[in-house]
Amino acid sequence: MKKLLSLFNLRSIEADVYQALFYGGQMGASQLAKSANISRTSVYDILERLIEIGLVSETMKSGVKMFNVQPPEKIKLLIKEKEREVSSAIKTLDNIKKEYLNQHKGMKPRLQVFEGRSALQQMMKDMLLYKDTTVEVYWPIKKMISLLTPSFFEKFHKERVERNINIRAIWPVKQTPSMKNYSFLKVEPRLKREVKLAPPNVDFSLGYAIYGNTVRFISSSKENFGFLVESQELAEMMSSQFKIIWNISKPVK
Repeated sequence: MKKLLSLFNLRSIEADVYQALFYGGQMGASQLAKSANISRTSVYDILERLIEIGLVSETMKSGVKMFNVQPPEKIKLLIKEKEREVSSAIKTLDNIKKEYLNQHKGMKPRLQVFEGRSALQQMMKDMLLYKDTTVEVYWPIKKMISLLTPSFFEKFHKERVERNINIRAIWPVKQTPSMKNYSFLKVEPRLKREVKLAPPNVDFSLGYAIYGNTVRFISSSKENFGFLVESQELAEMMSSQFKIIWNISKPVK
């Protein structure tokens, strides 16, 4: 219920009134105020907003105003309307993104620092703003799974595939994970992933991902930080370095 109501940005007290009406059935304002343990004046203000949103309906019964929650079919229509609004907003954002990139060409490199698991997960999610592209990652994979969690990677890679983002990854030999334990790391065409193992004498604990004009670095859980550098020159240099190691690495099959 809370997850559903969060879609409509309800305040806690508004959600309480809605739930009291949902579980208590049709009732008047006085009865609802008692059920939700708030004043009658407050309940009228809240009901007015819930009606405006479309979650609650109002009827007259023997000259008394009665309130009830809207049926699931109506709520579903409201959610679909929100989906359309989000879809429209995304299209607008795509246009804004093009303007942003045009206006910021030739600007000085930009640096952002991220600390802690949540911030690092968000830094990785930013990759999903792109689509129909290829990302090159130099990745101590076991350490990254430990740092960002398996559940995060499972959701991340599902969305990545949906956005047609291909991965070319280099892992250290000592960091090779069990594919049985982490099915989301399988090397299959449908998962849009190529993986190679670096030469045995090449080991690393700092990972990085290259795409667009950005390079994103992530440390191990020991240091628990990352940073993003937005620089076309750096991205091209790191990509060249990646390709050299890629060409002397062995494919994972």
